[in-house]
Amino acid sequence: MISAVGLKKVWVYALIYIVGFVPESMLPKITSGLARLLLFLKTEAAHVTLINIKIFDPSLSDKAAQDMCLSSLSNSLTLIYELSKLRFSSRLDPGNMIQDIENIDVFEQARATGRGVLLLMPHLGCWEFMNVFLKGRTKVSALYDKPNVNGLDDFITSTREKFGARMFPINVRGLRQVFKSLERNELLVFLPDQVPDYGARGFIGTFFGHDAYTSDLVHRVISKYDSEIVFGLVMRDFSEGRVKYRICFEKPADEIYSKDVEVHISSLNGSLERLVMKAPEQYQWSYKRYKRLNKSEKNIYRRQ
Repeated sequence: MISAVGLKKVWVYALIYIVGFVPESMLPKITSGLARLLLFLKTEAAHVTLINIKIFDPSLSDKAAQDMCLSSLSNSLTLIYELSKLRFSSRLDPGNMIQDIENIDVFEQARATGRGVLLLMPHLGCWEFMNVFLKGRTKVSALYDKPNVNGLDDFITSTREKFGARMFPINVRGLRQVFKSLERNELLVFLPDQVPDYGARGFIGTFFGHDAYTSDLVHRVISKYDSEIVFGLVMRDFSEGRVKYRICFEKPADEIYSKDVEVHISSLNGSLERLVMKAPEQYQWSYKRYKRLNKSEKNIYRRQ
């Protein structure tokens, strides 16, 4: 008999598979409608998104903040469709899906050094598509934080591994494996705008003017290995009536290699901010980036 966890996994796979049959031309209208429903129902995702957007730009009117909230939620919902296509489609044509690649020379120069490379990305647009782009270009390892939904972990991992990435959880065992990949001068993908677990190593930095607990993992890596750092992101573009992607690479400021962890964290978050500003409506603002570090602090996400 199938277990409760196994049944949930089947439902997750089935639901995402079905979503893939949505006509691409109808996708913006459907995700926009669902986003409006999430906002109307005052869901947790909408609640957190609005709070984060007002931190991002306090000058926004309530109407402008709501409009941006709808865009962000719509983009997050689009990711489900994209995951379905990436996981189940056997006829992907990456070349036809890419609209533009900006600063590819930054990526190629980093790889040409012969050292390991850290590719750092924010949770913006379709970050999952980067695995498609990297397939065949270099050996890829990636760190990931397990999602809260049972069954989704296996789905996301298998989707990324379909394109050759080796996936490792953010724990002691996983870190050992990715460190070995850097010793072999391979590429490591990491999304550093996720908040470390309570008790995990990190430092307070600022992200859009607000204190944000930030992982020191990148600093530990560059302190131990002579690795290159490159920032990247994948933005969506619907201008041609279908989903296409604009890939962008950025070279970091020299301060990110500083031995001073506070200088490093400031540079890291500054680079992430600049990437988010390229398409803030595509950023996953529903993530609790500013959650409190201990119970004595105010929980800004608590409903009044």
